[in-house]
Amino acid sequence: MAEGYKVLDLAATGVEFAPWATEVENDQLTLHTVALSEDRILTAMFSSKEKQANVTFTFDQVDAFRVLDEGGLLELWAASAEKARPAQTTFRVRGHMWQKESPLAWIHGTEEPYFSYMIATDWDCLEVISRNPPHTKVGPESS
Repeated sequence: MAEGYKVLDLAATGVEFAPWATEVENDQLTLHTVALSEDRILTAMFSSKEKQANVTFTFDQVDAFRVLDEGGLLELWAASAEKARPAQTTFRVRGHMWQKESPLAWIHGTEEPYFSYMIATDWDCLEVISRNPPHTKVGPESS
């Protein structure tokens, strides 16, 4: 490393959680589809067991996203056992290994410094780096 350059370590202080209030923040969701348009708009559709309805999250200005199974989230689940996360299903997070591995995605990508949006289900989880909070729409189940 050249002298004078500082390594940016966004995970140095460990995992931190922050609230992200939604109508489904503690519902049991199932992920159905995730689509990213050419203009960086990400649409994710889930179904809510509690509401018996589809839930659509629409993020604009998406800089990065990832879909993980529960095994890819062991670090977050261990951290939430020590410091309770604010909700079961929708919350914000920072200071985890994805930030350590890919810090540039967070530099200009979030409304509040370095937090991503997380939607956690029993099987799949969606994490999104976006400059703006998403629009959430709860509607009836499709027949």
